[in-house]
Amino acid sequence: MTKEATRRESLRKDGALHPDSKKVKSELFAKDTFFDPEDLAQVKYEMLRSIRTEKLSITKASQKFGLSRPSYYQSKEQFEKHGLMGLIPLKPGPKHAHKLTEDVILFVREQLEIMDRKDWENISRLVYEKFGKRVHPRSIARCIRLEKKTGEMVQ
Repeated sequence: MTKEATRRESLRKDGALHPDSKKVKSELFAKDTFFDPEDLAQVKYEMLRSIRTEKLSITKASQKFGLSRPSYYQSKEQFEKHGLMGLIPLKPGPKHAHKLTEDVILFVREQLEIMDRKDWENISRLVYEKFGKRVHPRSIARCIRLEKKTGEMVQ
C-alpha cells in the first residue's frame, strides 16, 4: 500500500477524510504537498484561517475549500471551544454503555450471585428477556470488570 493510500485509509478510519476533497480549490492545496485536501481537519483550519486573515467571505471560503456554510459555522464554534482538537471529527455512535443502565447492572449483579459461574451469554439473554435490550455478552463482562476495577458503577 502506498503512503498516500495508507494516509487516506487512516483518515477514513478516523472519520477525518474530506468527503468532497476534489472540490478543494485553494491554491495552497494545489501547489504544496504539505497541504492535503483529503485531511478534513486541515481543510477546515485553512478555511477558518483564510476567512480571518485573508478576509474572504464565508460563502467564498466555503466554496474554495469544498465545504458548506453550515460546516464553517460548526467548525468555527468547535475551534473556539476546543482549539485544533475541535476540528477533528468525533467518532459516531454512543460514547458510553447506554444500554447498561443502573437497573440493568443491578439485575446483572443479581444474576451473577445466583449463577455458579459467569455465563455472559445467558446473562445477555436474560437482560433481553427482562428489559428488551440487546447487549453483547462482552459489553456486560467489560462493564462488570471495569466496575470491580474502579469500584464505581459504570454509566
